[in-house]
Amino acid sequence: MEPTLSKGAGYGVIIGLGIFFAILMNLVTFIQNKFTKANSNKVDEFTSASRGLPFGLVLCGILSSWTWSLTLLQAPTESYNIGFSGGYWYAIGGLLQVSVFSLISSKIKKNANLITTFPEMAYLRFKSTAAHLSFLWCGLVCNAIVSSCILLGGAAVVNGITGVNMYAALFLIPFGVAVYVSFGGLRATFISDATHTCVLIVFIIVFVFEVYTHGDKIGSPQKMWELLEALPPVEDNYQGSYLTFRSKQGAIFAVISIVTGFGLVVNDQAYLSRAVASDPKTTSSAYFFGAGAWFVIPFGISASLGLAAKACSNYSDFPNLSADDVSAGLASVASATYLMGTTGSIMMLLMVFLSVTSSFSGELIATSTLLSYDIYKRYIRPDASPKEVVKAAKIGVFIWALFSACLATIFKGGAQISMGWLFNFLGVSTASGVFPISLTFTWKGLNKWGAIGGSMGGMILALIVWLSTCKAYLGEINVVNLSDQWVSFAGNVTALIMGGVISIVISLIRPANFDWNTTRNTSILLRGQENNSYRPHHVLNNNHENNKMDEILKENEIQNNEKDIDSESSINTDLDLRIDENIAHDSLDKQFKKYAMLVAIIAVIATFIIPVPLAATPYIFSPKFLTAWISVIVVWLFYTFSLTILLPIYESRKSIWRIMKKIFENRNI
Repeated sequence: MEPTLSKGAGYGVIIGLGIFFAILMNLVTFIQNKFTKANSNKVDEFTSASRGLPFGLVLCGILSSWTWSLTLLQAPTESYNIGFSGGYWYAIGGLLQVSVFSLISSKIKKNANLITTFPEMAYLRFKSTAAHLSFLWCGLVCNAIVSSCILLGGAAVVNGITGVNMYAALFLIPFGVAVYVSFGGLRATFISDATHTCVLIVFIIVFVFEVYTHGDKIGSPQKMWELLEALPPVEDNYQGSYLTFRSKQGAIFAVISIVTGFGLVVNDQAYLSRAVASDPKTTSSAYFFGAGAWFVIPFGISASLGLAAKACSNYSDFPNLSADDVSAGLASVASATYLMGTTGSIMMLLMVFLSVTSSFSGELIATSTLLSYDIYKRYIRPDASPKEVVKAAKIGVFIWALFSACLATIFKGGAQISMGWLFNFLGVSTASGVFPISLTFTWKGLNKWGAIGGSMGGMILALIVWLSTCKAYLGEINVVNLSDQWVSFAGNVTALIMGGVISIVISLIRPANFDWNTTRNTSILLRGQENNSYRPHHVLNNNHENNKMDEILKENEIQNNEKDIDSESSINTDLDLRIDENIAHDSLDKQFKKYAMLVAIIAVIATFIIPVPLAATPYIFSPKFLTAWISVIVVWLFYTFSLTILLPIYESRKSIWRIMKKIFENRNI
């Protein structure tokens, strides 16, 4: 694919917008620190946004974290390769997993309200270095692959549209993000998410209308239908049509997408960070409605730009896309440019760049938290003060930015591994942790060896099956063969199933019967000074050696009664932890039951009631049926816009007004 914009435009976006957002986010952080109770120099604010963010902002953060470059590039690629069902199944691969996390998030708030990372919870619960390292490995592997995917997708688009050197983009993009994340912490990433998501949704709405209502190349669902039906048949689809759910490739991809999604959501510290940062009263609803709002983003861009790229291949002047171009996710870029000219190129460049910076900021703060809490505080300096942990986290932001850039460079230059290849491999390397990590927060029967065996044993078995299947099925193990759909299918399914079987079977042999009170109101930051164990608050009161810590905790209890971070009370201790002796167990239990039912309903509808009859029936979409689908997508996009853009503004109106008054009055709180 030939560049349509100049290199200067590419560097202008990477460097210029990078500097702009760094200045903007640092200005927001300065205002926050000066005119509100939030202080990004305190550890709990930097890593957890003080654990009280409202529904709208958390929902927006969840949606933005899941809208990474893979979403905007791989989802249309699946529609380009498979047809209409490809984009649908990609979207299902996020809808189910994020909605299921609404259940896990309520248990996090109930059973481990002061934890910050899931490896921290492993050590807190199992008192085992092996369990802690197993979960830490799952987290770092997941974050490494996700970070590489984000950068490879973003760099490929920048290179394809502007000709900017791929490797230059891989290093310049993460550095700009690291600058504002290192100052503002997790709250800055949420604010960044909100601003970037607004642009993304507006652009996708424009693309849908451009494809289906404007121009002479397509311009209507009827013309889209005619162009797709005129194409050579796609292999293993009913009558070779791109407008059918009866697709063998689609069925295989559906399983890969669902398994990969589970591995990504549960193993990625960025998703748990959203649960930790949210208000306990709305954490489940934020994940559930966030999943529904996100669904239409990959589905919408697939049904528009993905199908448009395939439909426009009927025209002789449409760019010739190589297999490498398609694997890199450039099909949607080609169709946007072809249909809208320079405007389309600019929109895609901006959209993917904003998606990359937003999602990568979440990965930076998430991984820096793992590095500071679970490596620095746990193993390097167990007696580190909260200020030192914050400093380590800020340094960790730049360490991970550099590491991710180097790893993505190795994937691209050394192994010729693309974003699409990493997507197929993601489930193989991460899905084994789904059951052990989830059950650590939700099932008291899980024991230490079940957690370790499931997470690590499942991963090892998945890698063995993945390689063995490649050798047996294709005759040779190489980079290309390892990304084959059937090979990826075997590895992904093995990881998820064996991780669950091993962890559950071992635990059923000797159930743990864990007492959740052990993990409530405690954190690595409250560790006793006389040993390296975690100390729950309720066992500290009678220990003479911990009188000083008791005083800090009691002071925090008094000062944290106010739920709003902008309240009149103040928090003077570096710990800045919201100790809650009266956890709303009944409310959180009701959340769990309510959303368990809702998740089950949405899962049945989305994965069975809608697609199975369509796949079982030898049916090709009619023009009217395609029009109905597009109409639903358009309405859904405007619903997502309202929920993720308008709601957070309305929800924060009072806080924004108070801050504005204080700025103009030059009066501190």
